Amino acid sequence: MRPDRPSTSGPLAADEFRSLLERGYADASVRFLARAWRCEPRVETLIAAIDDADQRPLDPASLTELERAVFLLLQERGGRGRGENLRRDLLLRGFGESEPTLASLIAAGLLIPIPAAADHDCDIEVLLERGSFLQHDLALTPATLANLEAAPDALNIDVPTFNDVTIEPTISSVDDLELNLLHLASLIRRDPLKLNKDGTPNRRSLARAARGISMPGQLGEVAGDLDLHDPHQLDYLTFLAALGRELGILGPDGDRYRTGDAALAEYFHAPGPERDRRLGEALQRLRYWNEVESVRLAEMTLRGADDQHFSQRESTGEPLIGARGFVLSVLRRASVREWASVAAITELCTQIDRQYLDRTLSKMAGQCEPTQFIDAMLERTLSWSGLLQFGRTDDNQRVARLSPRGARALGLEGSELPNPQGGCLIVQPNFEVMVFLDNAPVSVLHELYRVGERRKLSDRVATFQLAAESVQRGYSLGASAKALVELLNTFGHTPVPEAVAFQLNDWERVHQRLTIHRQGVLLRHPDPERFDMIIGQLEHDLRESSHRAIRLGARDAFVTTAEHDAIRRAAEAHPSLTLSSTGAPARTLYFVDPLVVMADPYELDVVTQVELGYLTDVVEDESSPRSRFFALNMEKIRARFSQDPLAQIVAFLDARCPGGLPTGQAMRLQAELDRPARAHLAEELIVLSFEDRLSADRFAGLEEAPDLIERRLGHLHFVIAADARDLLDEILEETGLTLHKSPFDRDE
Repeated sequence: MRPDRPSTSGPLAADEFRSLLERGYADASVRFLARAWRCEPRVETLIAAIDDADQRPLDPASLTELERAVFLLLQERGGRGRGENLRRDLLLRGFGESEPTLASLIAAGLLIPIPAAADHDCDIEVLLERGSFLQHDLALTPATLANLEAAPDALNIDVPTFNDVTIEPTISSVDDLELNLLHLASLIRRDPLKLNKDGTPNRRSLARAARGISMPGQLGEVAGDLDLHDPHQLDYLTFLAALGRELGILGPDGDRYRTGDAALAEYFHAPGPERDRRLGEALQRLRYWNEVESVRLAEMTLRGADDQHFSQRESTGEPLIGARGFVLSVLRRASVREWASVAAITELCTQIDRQYLDRTLSKMAGQCEPTQFIDAMLERTLSWSGLLQFGRTDDNQRVARLSPRGARALGLEGSELPNPQGGCLIVQPNFEVMVFLDNAPVSVLHELYRVGERRKLSDRVATFQLAAESVQRGYSLGASAKALVELLNTFGHTPVPEAVAFQLNDWERVHQRLTIHRQGVLLRHPDPERFDMIIGQLEHDLRESSHRAIRLGARDAFVTTAEHDAIRRAAEAHPSLTLSSTGAPARTLYFVDPLVVMADPYELDVVTQVELGYLTDVVEDESSPRSRFFALNMEKIRARFSQDPLAQIVAFLDARCPGGLPTGQAMRLQAELDRPARAHLAEELIVLSFEDRLSADRFAGLEEAPDLIERRLGHLHFVIAADARDLLDEILEETGLTLHKSPFDRDE
């Protein structure tokens, strides 16, 4: 067996070349090199030629700029480099496509393709014909390297270097993105995001969920500047919602978008490298957002935008998953950690595998060129996520590079980042927690969002407010006073004030106490902002009583009494406010005439009293202070109960009438709200009754039964057709049936 080939990373040395000639190159390659070097096709002659600079002179001054760039890169790499890496780096440095130039240098014998270790019959001409030389190492010979070193000034080409770069103020970072995702998820947890029928977020609901979001490159929160008629802002919020869905922290539930608490905690407590890896994968998988349409939105008003782009039911981004993965793969292989021209990055992604991009992008509903998609992915997906940083040079050239966390998201080695050290928050006696974001682990932010409410964000400082409602909500999600105080002490610049620690423990004691209210009223309103105002007024009205209003959610509350007049006033002032009594309501309604009820006003509970105002008209002429009469109004009933008014009014009255809703009144309501019950009255019928069921069944099985029987009544009775009396007499005679003069007992 012949010896293994020597391996080297430098130029093609004589020993390695001899081994390749013996067991790597085909005879055709030997003849190819001999023609290129103008020597005899003998092994010894070729080996001697690779070190003979005089036999194969090279004038560096006659080289093109691209050829000089190729040789400069090879010099930097010690005389050898993989073809595809050379091509990639030349594209990234702004020299354009270099494949034809590399092929011409191989044809001239200035670059030597090195066969793969398992290749024992490498034909250089075949490599050139197929273009597969890019998958091989390309090496210089010592003679060529000597000629280049003899004229060092010839390789002094203008290679772009970007040292003085000003980072663009509009860029985002992965830290900013995580803060926005955490903030959005915490608000949606309190008030689920409502979706319209077409899957687009309801604007009013989204405005509440987006309160406090920071737009890319913005130091503080949007606050009063949030404008959902601005397609750019609405588009960014759609991007956040779609990304949260891919990460599993948000998800649709019917016509609502809800937060997955377990997934939220699991993600934000994961180690940094794991979070970055999952973020990179989620960005590639984005199904419910499309960067190409996002860029198009910047050139139009919201009125001209396609609602399908904002829908969380239309997977407009799914056709781009493969193309996104391709771009991320190119950036990973190119390891773009240093500043590079944005135009060069775009050309690199475009030229590496143009056919794949064309084929993948053809699956999109609208036409999209590769360059258009790559620009959109750089300017939207990678910019908004913070995986790429953008800047401008002194000559205003736009450049980009992978951020440290972006490099880690792509799995590049050496991308470990230091963990934040020291304190990052201050707990104040007024229960405010100031958090310095640059030094705060995201797991700490997650815990603060769980037990507090962020009130302010400015200059990389977030302020959270700890209140009884927010802290007890956090306790219901798994937090505890002991763990919370320990976390605040661990990451605080100063110890937690004693009053704050005591109150956190007391809130936990109250949270764990079970209180049973035997009566009360559940309140619900579709508008959380209006509901805040209603509850605020109720709390004010109840302040001197022993009762209170307990918030259950953004749209729900429980009042611990059903008798306070403040509840009635609130319901009358706000028709959209719905009331529900806990337990069975008192049976205080009595029907005195068709669709007219009487009640003692002093016996009515608040819910019944309020609902009667929406469902009836007061009969003033017949009413007195202790006996009021109410006439049911069908139009009011239909307005109050828009869905199935008959069933809802029957349920309302049945629960409040002694013995339930009278049957006659139920039939009258059916006639008014649905359609009257129908019946048929038949006279002078012939009814045949049997004493036992067996005989009746045998009679029904007679061959003549279809012509004889008009209808069967129960088990024992038959209505005989009026024109079949003669047939009946014949059957009675044939079967021996005897007719009794008096009817049988009704007991069957």
